[in-house]
Amino acid sequence: MPIRVKETSGGQGYGNPLVGDPGPFTHIKLDVSGLTIDEVDANGFLKPGVLLTSAGILVGAAPAFPYGIVVEAIDLGLATVPPTDLTLAADTSDPLIAVSTSGLINRDVAEDNLGRAYSALELAGLIAAGSHFTLTTT
Repeated sequence: MPIRVKETSGGQGYGNPLVGDPGPFTHIKLDVSGLTIDEVDANGFLKPGVLLTSAGILVGAAPAFPYGIVVEAIDLGLATVPPTDLTLAADTSDPLIAVSTSGLINRDVAEDNLGRAYSALELAGLIAAGSHFTLTTT
């Protein structure tokens, strides 16, 4: 993954949403237009703890299950920073990102990173057939 350094005003620090070693990593094509400011921070980084399907979209309607979890903040290279829901919806960049495909998710850390609780659909997806993740209890 290319690395670039840019000066920012600072911001949120993130914890690792996984307990122990993450499972294998893979790349998926992220559909940025389906994200909101709940998943992307003010500096344009995808937050750790975001659950994605193999199609690169947020876990939504059943029977979708999480295929991967974002383990570290990923700079999306957005044209508009800070992003809004509208600018994200209009973004068509669809970058390849690395996600872990299995592991034990620390629910407290992941939800703290996101600034929200996992939705009922995300929680249902974690226990659905095909999910390779386990969630700690709170």
